[in-house]
Amino acid sequence: MSLKIIHTKNLKWIDIVQPNDQDLVYLKEHFPFHPLDYEDVMTPSTRPKIDAYDSYHFIILLFPFLNKNKEEIQPVEVDFFVGPDYMVTIHNGAMKTLTNLVHNVSQYDNVRNQYMSSSPGYLLFSVLELLFKRSFPILDHINRSLDQAGREIFEADFKTLKRLSTLKKNIIIYRRIMKMHKFVLSKLMHSKQLYLQFQFSKNYFQNLIEYAENIWDVLASDKETTESYEQTNQSLAAHRMNDILRTLTIFSVVIFILTLFVNVMLFAETVTRIDEYPYLLPLTITSLLLITLGMLTYFKHKKWL
Repeated sequence: MSLKIIHTKNLKWIDIVQPNDQDLVYLKEHFPFHPLDYEDVMTPSTRPKIDAYDSYHFIILLFPFLNKNKEEIQPVEVDFFVGPDYMVTIHNGAMKTLTNLVHNVSQYDNVRNQYMSSSPGYLLFSVLELLFKRSFPILDHINRSLDQAGREIFEADFKTLKRLSTLKKNIIIYRRIMKMHKFVLSKLMHSKQLYLQFQFSKNYFQNLIEYAENIWDVLASDKETTESYEQTNQSLAAHRMNDILRTLTIFSVVIFILTLFVNVMLFAETVTRIDEYPYLLPLTITSLLLITLGMLTYFKHKKWL
């Protein structure tokens, strides 16, 4: 059973990593949670939610996790049950910030007193604050990648296009993760339940809302920048392709003219005795060169080259 219980005089924190059937049995024996909440716990969620009951709150939040091997952002779910004298957290263990916090609170008295000396609402706020703060380095990583893409944009190669596509995908995922956070935090801030309230609780939860808004604003700006870079890259790639096609067309025309003259020479050889005209071959070659040079000069004058 991957379950850890941390006690203080007035508060209990139960942390469960990758819950199994034994964990659910323990929760059912000790807490009156709604059956639908257990279904939500065992089923991956695609969006945040908050359910307020008479004696507890059930909260699902998603947070960004950067898979450094794939350079992809993935949503990580954290479930919270918050009641009069307890808080239950359920997650998959991917976020080291949360697992390290649980370890430190369980091992060190001073850390435990810092986080668990007040109400369950303050413990919830403290955990959420850490999880929001850990999201900012991921946002910084996106911005650094965006700056790198901006410097490489004029290369208009496949590497830059792939980088922009990955950035756009990560920003979309991040925005989807953050979209409902403000709603959930507002519900917590305005809740009348005593176990969610503590000194200056409204101000503290308002700070979390501002975190969420700041992240959303930065992501909106990054989205616009990425789309602008993508359009510029596509325009440059199209212009480069046009240059290639134009060059190939010019060479095709030149080769066609040369081929035509060679065919004329071959035809002349079959109907006449070409050796009777010793100046015909040099004259033909000179004509071909002059025509080629004339065509290239004309193309350059038209700025096709």
